[in-house]
Amino acid sequence: MRTLLSLLTAAALLAPVADAADIQVATVDLSIVMQEVEEGKQAEARLKVIYDGKAAELQGMETNLRTLTEEYQSKASILSDTARQEYEQKLYQAQATYQQAMAMAEQEMMQAQAQAMESLMAKMKTTATTIAKEKGYDMVLESSQGIVVFADPGLDITQEVIQRYNAGN
Repeated sequence: MRTLLSLLTAAALLAPVADAADIQVATVDLSIVMQEVEEGKQAEARLKVIYDGKAAELQGMETNLRTLTEEYQSKASILSDTARQEYEQKLYQAQATYQQAMAMAEQEMMQAQAQAMESLMAKMKTTATTIAKEKGYDMVLESSQGIVVFADPGLDITQEVIQRYNAGN
């Protein structure tokens, strides 16, 4: 009875191993696809324009803050208490406004990047899925996140996803 139970257990454990040999797996590096497809390059260029505009705006605010600080420091010793307090209030306000603008710019950039990448990622996954179905793959693993320790380079469909994506979009 014990032998029969052991044999049944071994058979149950080995059955998935036999089926696993039939599974067809491919890999794709979506970070490379994102950088190489034309739509990804265009999105990156749009994001750079937004970033450069925000950076210029913040640079102007920083210059104004620095000028105000230098002006205050040069006049602080000759200012009355009331005038000194007014300058300090101006400085405090300007610094708070600058920090708020910096935080808002960072948030807007992150949001713009997330929106651009979300749309692209959905399209890239659809392209990879189409290729996988055409080639009979049961599973496609994303390899840029370090999850895949090793894969035969022949299983990588990254370049095919890039070519197909660019051809279709």
